Amino acid sequence: MKNEETKNQLNPKLWGVKYKEYLCVMARKKLPSDMVEDIVQDTFLAALHAAPRFKGRSSERVWLTAILNNKIMDHYRSVYSQQGKVSHLAVKVADHTIPGIWDYAKDRTESNDAITFLYVDELQMVLQSGLKLLGSREQQVLDMKIKGFSTEAICDTLDINKINAWVALSRARKKIKAYLEENWHNVA
Repeated sequence: MKNEETKNQLNPKLWGVKYKEYLCVMARKKLPSDMVEDIVQDTFLAALHAAPRFKGRSSERVWLTAILNNKIMDHYRSVYSQQGKVSHLAVKVADHTIPGIWDYAKDRTESNDAITFLYVDELQMVLQSGLKLLGSREQQVLDMKIKGFSTEAICDTLDINKINAWVALSRARKKIKAYLEENWHNVA
């Protein structure tokens, strides 16, 4: 019991020694090199504030990596221009973490930026052609997930189990991401 308690506790004094290099390597994959140190420091600061809510369901490293990824997303949200936002949406659709590019396109009338409209239309066209390359189950699962359906609802509707849904979604994400990287010049 004592050993398990110790395992689930955080040790912020050692984060810099144990995890800084790892987090920097992870951040370098997604950020310009001049931003890495700042984002890692922001990660440690956010982790200190969130430490009381740490439940020990993951290791410190996994938990800190999740916070780092959130900080990276926050960074890109704050600095992206309208064109960048469209590119960012394309990457997120490929990673499947947003409700859908189509919702963004519907709301585009609120902006007067004609270039943004062109990018959204171009992105939609490329996405639609990429979706045609997916298998039918992958298309169904991805479409439902983009529309905001929960995994349980997808499983019930398509009469599949969670593992099949996750596999189909994972395959669809990888294929769409690769397709976007190859066919849409704005995806980084």
